Amino acid sequence: MRIYAVADIHGKKRHLAAIYGVLDKYAPDIIVAAGDLTSHLKYRTCLSQLDCLPVPVLAVRGNTDLKRIESRIGKARNLHLLTPAPYHAGGLSFSGVSGTLVLPLASRICLGENKLLTTLPCPMDEDSVLVAHPPPKGICDRVAGKFSVGSKNLAGFIRTAQPALALCGHIHEQPGKGRIGRTIVVNCAMGRSGIGALIDMEKGRSPHVNFLHRGDL
Repeated sequence: MRIYAVADIHGKKRHLAAIYGVLDKYAPDIIVAAGDLTSHLKYRTCLSQLDCLPVPVLAVRGNTDLKRIESRIGKARNLHLLTPAPYHAGGLSFSGVSGTLVLPLASRICLGENKLLTTLPCPMDEDSVLVAHPPPKGICDRVAGKFSVGSKNLAGFIRTAQPALALCGHIHEQPGKGRIGRTIVVNCAMGRSGIGALIDMEKGRSPHVNFLHRGDL
């Protein structure tokens, strides 16, 4: 299965145009959006455009996504809000947690982060994908190249649950990948040049990650 992973679309026209370009050129089977799909005010147009895409879009909320978008996604044809209950597609299992709380030199999914994480399957299936908006502590989470602001609790959960793949965003300036145990962690934030990542996954094999840039279209 080919996953097109993105985060931090923020409803921007150039990001949406890039998504359409990737669909045309690389033909992914599914899109996973790791939060901040919209801006606070202009969420209806962005959600409508994502709902019109020709492949399923699985998403979690980030810090710029109002909670009200959950009900709108619930009425959508092609958009699916990921929850701790696994969503199965293409032989893979997708689980997600929505939200991001931005704190000084730290990020959390929410105030009750540890309690929320206990609702996820643990350990996770060997062909599972975990989606959250903030990165785990220590993986692609540096602001200004200095400060590691990822979630400690999320990092601890991944270390215990060991999904095959963990997708995140939030830190625009450090898209990339790392590893926690057997889990490949991908920050798929869209930015000035980066437009997410193509991830090829086959049952029982480690994910293959290819980061895309605007020049690739």
